[in-house]
Amino acid sequence: MKFTKEDARRRVLNCAKQYQQKLLNKKLIVIYRERKDNAIRYIEVAFYERNYQHLTGIELLDEDGNVLHHQALPVLMDVTKITKITGDYNNVRPYLFVNKVMGGVNFCLGLTRENTEYVPSSALLEDIKKVTDAPSQVLAIFEKDAKSEVYETVRHVVKGLNLNHIQLPDEIKNMIDLKNYVYKGKG
Repeated sequence: MKFTKEDARRRVLNCAKQYQQKLLNKKLIVIYRERKDNAIRYIEVAFYERNYQHLTGIELLDEDGNVLHHQALPVLMDVTKITKITGDYNNVRPYLFVNKVMGGVNFCLGLTRENTEYVPSSALLEDIKKVTDAPSQVLAIFEKDAKSEVYETVRHVVKGLNLNHIQLPDEIKNMIDLKNYVYKGKG
């Protein structure tokens, strides 16, 4: 699909607003069942202002030649809705430097480790199963403000899973609060 410069600029700026509203200064905890050993694990993903440009690969300049850093890929805005799988990156692409990937069959987000958390560094319009050798099922995703202590906002729970009836590791239990969680399935 071809875009004029004006179309591209409009999309990038629109995404910047959405990134600011939905993801900026937020953290996600992605709880998943490791395919290799069936253990329940997690990763924390943080969305900071400095991550914008990495996600678009575009640099926009203002009238004075200064780089504008408010850019992100449109599909990324719904990352919590489309993320069904996570896994270690399998190094299939020689110039992609990420540690983990999260996403689904049409899109995945490349994540780079920074201390104890991951930050988005690449947005790929690609099936996640092609970029990880051990795709692991995402069980739940919670969100919090970056400065908050505990994850309380439930963004995704795999269909049919009642978080009240699953044995989570203590480390994860201490990071989340289920007070706002209501099981929406049967039984």
